[in-house]
Parts: sequence; C-alpha cells; structure tokens
Amino acid sequence: MRMSKRERVLRAMNFQEVDRVPVYDILQNDAIIEHFSGERFAPGNGARITGIACGRALDMTRMADGPNENPGTIQTEDGTVHRQERWTSWIISRPFQDMRGLVEWIKGEICRTNKIVYPRPFAEQFHAYVKERLDRFREGDPHHDPAVLLVESLPGLTHMYHITGHEMFAYLMQDEPALLEEWLESLCQAEIRRVRSIANPRLIPIALTADDIAYKTGLLFSPKWLKAVFIPRLKRLNEAWHQRDTFCLFHSDGNLWNILDDLVEAGIDGLNPLETLAGMDPKRLREAYPGLVLTGGIDVSQLLTYGTPEDVREACLYAIRVTRGVGYFLGSSTELHQGVKLENALAMFETAWGMAC
Repeated sequence: MRMSKRERVLRAMNFQEVDRVPVYDILQNDAIIEHFSGERFAPGNGARITGIACGRALDMTRMADGPNENPGTIQTEDGTVHRQERWTSWIISRPFQDMRGLVEWIKGEICRTNKIVYPRPFAEQFHAYVKERLDRFREGDPHHDPAVLLVESLPGLTHMYHITGHEMFAYLMQDEPALLEEWLESLCQAEIRRVRSIANPRLIPIALTADDIAYKTGLLFSPKWLKAVFIPRLKRLNEAWHQRDTFCLFHSDGNLWNILDDLVEAGIDGLNPLETLAGMDPKRLREAYPGLVLTGGIDVSQLLTYGTPEDVREACLYAIRVTRGVGYFLGSSTELHQGVKLENALAMFETAWGMAC
C-alpha cells in the first residue's frame, strides 16, 4: 500500500515499517532540478522549479529555496560582508581587525542577541514561508503529496567560528573562555525563543538541530570542551523541540565517533549525513546505536561525483541492507551539488523507489 511522504517519513523516524526506503537530500544541482521539474532555469523561476523537483524526487528535504539569482555582496546586520554566488557564499570582510576589536564586537553581539524576540507576526510569516514551500513540493507531485521540509535549528557554534574565522576562534577559546561561552549561551537562548514561537508539528514534524563539529578524521574541538560547553546547550535545544512534539535530527559533517555517546545523551533522534569517507559507516553505526535514525551515507565527494551508476546502486543497496531499511533515509553524504552526475543521482533515487520494505 502506497504511503504518503509524510507518513513514510514519520514511520521511518519511529522505526516502523515503510512501503519503501524514504529519500532525504538537498538539491543544489541545475541538471537534477531541470530533469525533475521538466523546465530549464530562467530568470525568476529558480525557487519554483527547485520546489517542483524536490516534490518529485524526495520524501524529505531542506534548503529548498533554489539558487541565488542575483550574485553579489551583502552586508548583514552584524556588519559582516558576504559574497553570494549561485549555490554558495563566503565571508569577504569582517567588522573587526584584531582580537581587541573582536572582543568588543562580541560584547555588542551578545547585547543585540539578548534583545531578539519572536512575536506572533514572526511566527505567522515563518509558517507562511513553510506552507509556500510545501505548496511548491505539492505542485511537483502527481499525487499532490508534498515532501517534508526540515527546519534548521542551531545552538550557534558554527555561526561563531564562521564569523570569527578558526584562528581567532582558537584564540577566543584560550584567552576569553567566559566571553565565548556567554556568546554561545545568548545564541542558544535566542534559538530556543525562536523554537517556542515557530514550533508546529503539523507543519514542522522534524527539526534539524545542527552544528558542524567535526572533519574527516576527528572533531574540530576537544571532546572535553564539547561536553562542557556545546552538548548541554544542544540538549536544551532538543528538549525545546521535543516538548512541542517535534523530532530532532542532528547534522554535522565529519567523524563524530568520539562524541556520539554524548550526542545521543543530548537527545538527538537521528544523525545526518553519515560522511562515509570520514568513517561514518552505516553498518557500524546501526550496530553501535540501534535506536538512532540514520540518514545519508552515499558518498558525494567521490562516488556520486566521479563514480558510475552501478557503483552508486551497490553503495545504496549496501546501506539499505546493513540498516535493515528501518529507521533509515537514503541520501547523499551532504547535498547533491553541481558536481554530481545526473545519472548517479537517478541511480540513487531509483534504488530507493524500487526497494519495498
């Protein structure tokens, strides 16, 4: 019996049997989007056809707004200048030049963040945004069956080291630990206030609580520091969502083995994106954490980009087999970026579509 995408997704999150393996991914690839939408990119249509493609290809997704159609530079409220291109962006200028300037800037950011509130109109606008994306997904599906849209919800660590740069962040950890922790606390509290405003399990059944805390061979920060500073705030954020009947799928690239016990203790319901070339093998993960939902695991840095469809199918069948196809979402190990071959993405999707459980 065919399930709706929402039913398939929620049953997978609950470790219940599904009609087939659900697919979770991010579409940031022109060829894949044009293939599934049946349209070519043209000025002004990027968000619409990206939504249609997500509705046709995926059961669950995020970052579904389409490409940036007006590349250029922007300055955000915190004074940081960003360069935006079609599918990516990066910082080109920061509002401080040295550690003294950074410390003063952070103090100002803490004051600004502590004043952030999320009144009813904000929640209404956010819910309208989610509904608009769901309508685009629905437009793309012949059964008018929208994919589930994940909402990102971060304690704030990634924002902090991205804004400061890794070198200055390292100096902050050493020279200003109390200020750094106060900054993270202000960001986490602001996010919890946002959760209280926008949480709605009918629209947002799953939140992506996330911060990138690892790289290919290990953690970006010591396990001791993460356990003392990051994990308690992640736990509070997960609890805020759980209190509102929302699952929490945790996202971080890289090798997370040295902190996984603590992530589970912090209340994550699932893990994404299983960067296999960083040692996050789905078989080992399922054996070590049988109650953890797993999403991803199909390598995008080499396999989906340079491999063959046969190689992709083999990797997909392996992931489905070792996770037993229960509590598992098939998908790439980050997102389907511009370098991914269309035929490889199709091989991954078609494997899932053909896998009844």
